[in-house]
Amino acid sequence: MPIIAVSNPKGGAGKSTTTLLLSTYLAEQQASVCIIDADPQQELMVDWKRNRATPPKVTIVGGVSEENIVDVLKREADRHQFIFLDLEGTASVLVSRAIMMANYVIIPIQCSRADARQASKAIHAVESGEKLVRNFDPKRRIPYRILLTRTSAPGAPVNSIQRTIEAEIMESGLPRFKNNLAERISYKAVFAKYMTLYEMETLTGKEKVGNLETAELNVVKIADELVTDLGAER
Repeated sequence: MPIIAVSNPKGGAGKSTTTLLLSTYLAEQQASVCIIDADPQQELMVDWKRNRATPPKVTIVGGVSEENIVDVLKREADRHQFIFLDLEGTASVLVSRAIMMANYVIIPIQCSRADARQASKAIHAVESGEKLVRNFDPKRRIPYRILLTRTSAPGAPVNSIQRTIEAEIMESGLPRFKNNLAERISYKAVFAKYMTLYEMETLTGKEKVGNLETAELNVVKIADELVTDLGAER
């Protein structure tokens, strides 16, 4: 039962997109998955979930606060194989407590200087949380990995900013996903149509959006990296 926090203090980095794509993929593989929507905007709980035609395969829980986040995590951890925490885009007590409860942290960033600077703050929050929990459990670790989002699709030209940021991450030795989450219209459609990638396979004609096969493959590769990492941590 890993708790996976998706965190970056900058808004618009791709936290909700990353959370929804990975969680719904794992649910398609018959895993029991829960999303805890800890973002005050409640994009997943209020907007995506409530506007759907049918209940999703993933459980989505909202209404969390710094006072109840620990209890909510403990409750849902007993019920599900994977817990995803979609955290707010600011530094807060809620974010700190969530990270300290997490088994793994995904730090999504777009290829921009602003996102890269905020990613360093997210890394600091993880490292600080790990130091605190080690006072009670010296062996406790909170591994993290950077995920580049909204990048060029494989095979497409890569802009100079993306190349520079990827090189800087490599030189710094920071852990990152080998696969990026590319910019795809299918990922935007997940929110616009209140559907999963897999539900959009039923759309026909003008309703079809983007290349679902390549969009799904992109998610599968990142999910495989995540699951491999989680298995190595056990």
